[in-house]
Amino acid sequence: MFGRVKAGRTGGGDLESRVAALEAAVQENRALNVRLAELTDVVTELLLPVAARDEDKLEEILAKYRGDFS
Repeated sequence: MFGRVKAGRTGGGDLESRVAALEAAVQENRALNVRLAELTDVVTELLLPVAARDEDKLEEILAKYRGDFS
């Protein structure tokens, strides 16, 4: 049992770099999920009937996204 742990540690540098790469990918995925949720909110707000829409909030959200893509 202890021999396996020792053997596993000899190649630990590669494992550490793989874990770091996976952690970076998870962070990127989380950021994309947040972005998707925000865009879903924008689309939902745009699809609401005009009477139920908060125009000030809508303009604020759209200004944020226009700035992101400029």
